[in-house]
Amino acid sequence: MSLELIGIIAAAISLGALMLATNRGIRRELSELRANHEGLRKEIKSSGDQLRAEIGALREETKTDIGNLREEMQAGFKELHLRISNLAGRVSKVEGIIEGLFWGSRNQRPEKSREGAA
Repeated sequence: MSLELIGIIAAAISLGALMLATNRGIRRELSELRANHEGLRKEIKSSGDQLRAEIGALREETKTDIGNLREEMQAGFKELHLRISNLAGRVSKVEGIIEGLFWGSRNQRPEKSREGAA
């Protein structure tokens, strides 16, 4: 064999060995990245589940707060209604007293009898 051929074969073998080593390193890094990727997926999923649970709890708390506010408003409206009706009764009494003090034309007897009028 000639020296050039032996050199070419040796260079090809060294390049093949170098490619094999590089390939193995790349495969190892890829498997590590896949493992990290799976870990991140699990972490994101658990964070999402936890976030969903927190949102659900917040919704329930909001519903409870809204219910409490509605009950307070209804109680306030009932109290306001009672006060207004009490006040209306008092005002009507005062109106009756004032009307009783001033005799108007509707409180007096008619001057003429209207009998026989058509």
